Amino acid sequence: MAPYSRLIAGLAIMLIAGVAAWTDYGVAAQQGQTPPRVLSGPGPGEKHITDRAAAERGRTVWAAECITCHGSQARGTERGPNLMRSMVLLLDRNASELGPFLKKGHQLQSGRSGATLTDTQVQEVGHFLHRRLDEVVAKSIDTFKSDGVLTGDAKAGVAFFACEGKCTTCHSAAGNLAGVGGRYDAVTVQQRFLFPTGRGRGAANTAAIAVSLTPASGPAISGTLVQMDDFDVTLRDADGNLLTIRRTPAMKVVKTDPLLAHRMLLDTITDKQIHDLVAYLVTLK
Repeated sequence: MAPYSRLIAGLAIMLIAGVAAWTDYGVAAQQGQTPPRVLSGPGPGEKHITDRAAAERGRTVWAAECITCHGSQARGTERGPNLMRSMVLLLDRNASELGPFLKKGHQLQSGRSGATLTDTQVQEVGHFLHRRLDEVVAKSIDTFKSDGVLTGDAKAGVAFFACEGKCTTCHSAAGNLAGVGGRYDAVTVQQRFLFPTGRGRGAANTAAIAVSLTPASGPAISGTLVQMDDFDVTLRDADGNLLTIRRTPAMKVVKTDPLLAHRMLLDTITDKQIHDLVAYLVTLK
């Protein structure tokens, strides 16, 4: 098929799908039902729109099946994770992620399988969780000030820094973190270790990811990673040349990210540990 023919065929498919979606939307509206959501693809148009009435119904299901493990506010307990950080919820749009997760058989607090929940119940629990997430985001915008961050225990922060957090692998209070509490406020300190940019003191003060490509035959190629997908790798070599190499099944690709420990930290660190660590770091004047 010629390029223009493929383009015309693709546009026709999109037009037909769009007409069908808006037809469903109009029929549902005439019948007094909630019209199906028409998504516009990645971006603001894909934002989950929370139905407050459905969220209230979802709260009932939540209390009966989820609250023991995940807490009344979905912030987690010792028995279950904080869903306000869950990638399942953050990527979910109208139960697109939550539904399949529960239908796999996730055990509910009643002992039943999540697969026993009806599609309507799953949708309503999703609305409840998205409403909670909206509230958390709105509250953080209003209260994201130093006083709200400085609520931890500095002594516990020292212990986390030296042991569980493994921060001393790359940092020291007398070395590259000396005076950090005097240079930055508490909010900035928190942001810098949770969402690092690679700028700052110390030997590993770059966010550049190194990459090494070893083909089935021939010499390895290495440099600073610029972009990588399933098909190509683009890197900048030691001489500053920009190279794009086609990936093959036999090619070995090794990435070295100096900030990997920080990026992985967000998945494991608790809210208390975050505040404790901030409380300690701001004492390093």
